[in-house]
Formats: sequence, C-alpha cells, structure tokens
Amino acid sequence: MHGRHLFIAWMLTALCMPLPSQATEHPGELEIAVITDVPITAATTELLQQAYQRLGVTMRTLYAPSRRALMMADKGLLDGDLFRIARVAYDYPNLVRVEYPLLQGELRAVVRPGDGNLLDSPKSTPIKAAVRLGIIIAEQTAKTMGMKPVQANSYEQARTLLESGRVDIALVSDIEGFGPLALSSWQEFELLPEPLATFTLYHYLNRRHESFAKALPAILTDLEEEGLKTEILSKFREKQREWRSEDYVTENPGTDSAPPASPSLLKRLLYFL
Repeated sequence: MHGRHLFIAWMLTALCMPLPSQATEHPGELEIAVITDVPITAATTELLQQAYQRLGVTMRTLYAPSRRALMMADKGLLDGDLFRIARVAYDYPNLVRVEYPLLQGELRAVVRPGDGNLLDSPKSTPIKAAVRLGIIIAEQTAKTMGMKPVQANSYEQARTLLESGRVDIALVSDIEGFGPLALSSWQEFELLPEPLATFTLYHYLNRRHESFAKALPAILTDLEEEGLKTEILSKFREKQREWRSEDYVTENPGTDSAPPASPSLLKRLLYFL
C-alpha cells in the first residue's frame, strides 16, 4: 500500500511538471551572444528582435569574446549566437542553424601603400597577417593561403599592427557594407581589389530551441519582403559614420550596447576564462 501511494504521488508530481518542449523551446525571453557592438551587430540585433517579437519572444544580447560566445551557446549557457558562418553548424553539434541567409560578407585584404602586389610576388618567408581573434573565416583563409596569422583582439589593434610594420597584411571583414574599412583611420592603407573570400552569415540557436530555428526563416523572409531589413540596414549605414574606431573594440561597447550582464551570467562567463 505504501508503495502504491508513492507511485500515485510521483504520477501527480510528473503531471504537474511542464513538458521539456514547453520548458525549453518556448521561453518568453532569449539571451543571444554577440561578439561586439558595431553597426552591423546593432542592425542585426534590431532585425532579429523584430523577428522574435512575431513569435512572442523578447531577445536580449550578452557580449562575450568570439570563441567563448560560441562555447556558451553550444553548452546551453546562452540561447544562441547572433551570426556566424555556415560551417559552425558542423563544428558545434549543439547549435542549430537558422536556414535563412542573414547577411553576406567579404574578407578583404589591406596592405600598406605601395604593397598592392604583395600576394603576387614570391616570398622566402610566410606573409604575416593580422586577423581579428575569433573571426573564423579570417583564421581559416590565412592558414589556407599559407600566411602566418597574428591574432589581434580588435580591428583597431590589427590596424596598429599593420601601421607599425609588425604584420604585412590585415584581413578585415566587410559585411553588407559595414565594417572598420568605413572608418577614416583605415583610409591611409591600400585595399586589394578582390576579396580573399566571400561568406554567408546565419543566426544560430541552441538545439533546445529547434522549434524557433524552424519558424524563423519564414518570418525573416517576410521582414525582408516587407522592406524592413533594407530599412534597418540603411539606418545603421548612416549611423556607422558616427561610430568611432574605439567602438570596434570588444572591450569597449558603443552606444547601442546591451544591458549589463547579471551577476549570475557573469559567474557563467567566468567558467570560460
């Protein structure tokens, strides 16, 4: 009799608990990792917030270094990552790619004036290339082309490395016309005419939010057809002119930065330090 009472109590408890799909796939708020607060990040955040609103979800952002952001999203400490290249879906098995081409980008090569033929002439030693830490497409391209990657914590640091002669070339991402190349501080350098690589960026979610990943492509397509995506990108292209080079540094977010991390989130971040 005692065992039967325990079984009934267990059943009642189980019936009162939310189903896994209810608890994990349909929250009222998602926290998404972003690398740094530059115009393209701010523009994409606004676009995705509009998309999530149509699902009845509030999207917030949390800043984290690039690799750490991916690990946190993959381990479920955060709900997803704002945007990454396509191959991330293969390298991080707990991340689900939202199958909508969010943004198009190019990896551009920048050299000092007069070094425009740097990639064409024979070399006795590998070309030293400044790459932004955690920008996977830049790291991969440098290695594929036989360059020696020199990691920079920010694009401003990459610019300084190039200016001082400590590297021969800087690999810089240009996404939909957004990026540090729009800043006046980069105008003194020579931009090689052809991109080294092109890429598509996708939004990623932790696997527990797979239902959102399936719903978002249709919503994002609607937003694009309604002209909202073009409107948001245009607005932030204008704003880009006001941003300073310091706003491209991970450690110093700009004016559209996310709310400060809560103490609990800061503890989770320390796990990856």
